Amino acid sequence: MKLHFERMHGVVIVTSCARIDGNNAAAFERALCEIVQEGDRALVVDFEPLKYIGSAGLRAILLTAKNLNERAVGFGLCEIEPHVRKLFAIGVDEVVSIHKTQKEAVASFSG
Repeated sequence: MKLHFERMHGVVIVTSCARIDGNNAAAFERALCEIVQEGDRALVVDFEPLKYIGSAGLRAILLTAKNLNERAVGFGLCEIEPHVRKLFAIGVDEVVSIHKTQKEAVASFSG
């Protein structure tokens, strides 16, 4: 799985793929955890391209949150389309901070 990422003010910003399901969720989770390096304060996933996320994708988000929490690295999501955002309301939003924009998300970890 190829993901685009950049670093800004100690925050890693990853642009998601269009679909996260049982076929690629494990690779997505592994890629997110490997992108974060020593000294990074947070990881923000920009879900603007995301059109579909299955239960395996939601599980990957929760496992990533757990992994990053153990490493004292913040984790946030942004730019989630409304039809996808509803799926995060089943508890993911209680574990991971969700922001409207990438700028908001980065600012929340840059202070």
